Amino acid sequence: MHEKHASSFHGNISKIRKLIVQSSLVPGDRLPSERELAETLSISRASVREALRALSFLGIVETRHGGGTFLCEQDRHRYIEILSEFIVTKQTKATDIIEMLRLLERMAFSEIEPTKERLALLETVIEDDRTFRQQLIFQLKNELFIRIWSEVNRFFDGLDVGDLYTLEERKRFVETWRGMGMPE
Repeated sequence: MHEKHASSFHGNISKIRKLIVQSSLVPGDRLPSERELAETLSISRASVREALRALSFLGIVETRHGGGTFLCEQDRHRYIEILSEFIVTKQTKATDIIEMLRLLERMAFSEIEPTKERLALLETVIEDDRTFRQQLIFQLKNELFIRIWSEVNRFFDGLDVGDLYTLEERKRFVETWRGMGMPE
């Protein structure tokens, strides 16, 4: 896709999304026809069709042959899965995935308040790297962060390189928490 075409393509998608919001459409509502969208947005019908295909691929709209285009129920976290397939490509280096996962987990580690219960939980799973890391991440209450971590972790699992952290590194995590002083 050429740069100019890509720019207008993204612009057309944005125009349709903006129209959806401004029109206060809810899932199940029918969008205006291609002709009406083209006139309202001052773009060609071919551009409208192209943008609607992209929105359909993303699960934002559904086109029913002969019935029109309808707004779909949206799971916002599903977009992360779709985007991850485009962000992580065959050219993505394994070291980049590993560094990203470590960065996310260090962020989580610094955000979670250590408690005796959390420390005890991590100690029970310290031998298993994957379970240890999952238990750490699942202490967060931010579903979006957990979803992003899950996608990066999925790519890490596909590398088949073994543990992300050694047992000694996991023990240092636990000791660091223990040294932070925990609320009673």
